[in-house]
Amino acid sequence: MEKATKRIIGFACIVLAVILLLVLTRTVFSPKQKTLRYFNAHKETLMQEIAENEQPTCSLYVTFNYWDGEHPIMEYLVSSRGIAPSSKYYGFFYSYDGTPVAFQNCGAPLAKKSETEWEWHGKGDNHGYVEQIEGNWYYFEASF
Repeated sequence: MEKATKRIIGFACIVLAVILLLVLTRTVFSPKQKTLRYFNAHKETLMQEIAENEQPTCSLYVTFNYWDGEHPIMEYLVSSRGIAPSSKYYGFFYSYDGTPVAFQNCGAPLAKKSETEWEWHGKGDNHGYVEQIEGNWYYFEASF
């Protein structure tokens, strides 16, 4: 093979590797996929804690909050990006009465996107997304 052909093949391999890395980063390694993998890996422990305690203390290694209100929730923060005031949070929550709510049960109204998806908009540029995982469990994204 000529040098030029080898260089073209080498360059094409590098471009394909970069494209593959970008695709994997947006799908397999996305914050949503990381959160859902975490939920599925710890689902039994989570269900047991909810069943045994009204306000469980989280035995998992994520930030854990109980948010009271009209629709109380147990929130598990799995991942975050950015620095205040430009931050994004990803996680899941358990809604005791099965009602989806905005991040930290802040009271912002939800706008239904589909049977299992909602969006919310708060003050300023605060907004988020909620998606039902199963039963009373919901995935969330919150941006500030």
